[in-house]
Amino acid sequence: MDNREAVMAFYEKALTVNSETRPTEVLKPLLADGYTSSSSVESKGAEALMGQLEFFWKIVPDLKWEPQEVINQGDVYIVRSIATGSPKGDFMGLPTDGSKSFKMMSIDMHTMKDGKFVSTTHVEDWATAMKQLKGPEPQDTMKIAGAYMEAMGKGDMETMKGLMHDDMVWQNEGDSRLPWLGPWKGKEDILTKFMPLFGEHFKTTKWETQDQLSGGDTAAFFGRMTGVTTKSGQETTEFTFALRVKVKDGKIILWNWLEDSFAVSEAYHSAG
Repeated sequence: MDNREAVMAFYEKALTVNSETRPTEVLKPLLADGYTSSSSVESKGAEALMGQLEFFWKIVPDLKWEPQEVINQGDVYIVRSIATGSPKGDFMGLPTDGSKSFKMMSIDMHTMKDGKFVSTTHVEDWATAMKQLKGPEPQDTMKIAGAYMEAMGKGDMETMKGLMHDDMVWQNEGDSRLPWLGPWKGKEDILTKFMPLFGEHFKTTKWETQDQLSGGDTAAFFGRMTGVTTKSGQETTEFTFALRVKVKDGKIILWNWLEDSFAVSEAYHSAG
């Protein structure tokens, strides 16, 4: 195996989880005597590196480490990669359950000789990865939800689109005779089907948030509102609402709207 083949095997067969190999099996013949792997805070030898990778394979069963760019000068190979995975277990002191994933960049400089690794110096953006796995802070969730509500109140569709996750769900429940009730699944359907339908049938005349709170990736809002149903031209009596918002990857993934749909339905079906 020449130097370049050894470098690619490092990423494709030792770092990336697959069904054909194991990290120790791949790396043992590729790491030279006295091999060291160094970062800004630590240096480890071959046995420690292989043990770490075996642990990663166990706790991140979908781990991928994909080279994006390889620069070679003599026996030195610099590799910029993207690493992704969904840990399940105690990962660097953080409890994980496989429901959240990370995506980060790494840059490695390998010194090679005769198809073997003499040393590796690496930089990995674990700070970004851990932030993704922890999810947004409460203040971030509230900020995102608040920005979306503000944009919605102003009719600022571009800002709204930018804050919506592609897999967003808009959940409305109540009287099924109201044509805009959901759930509506996916950003595209919400924008092209739900919003025009809702706008055609209901005009909000008052929307007042009285309480709000957040924790982790979830924010909740409570308030009172009124509106006019265009079918009848009747304004609703004032009613209460509750709103549950969930955020994923900095965008809104769930907009769960709970309201007194009786007041809305009564106005919608009024004979005038």
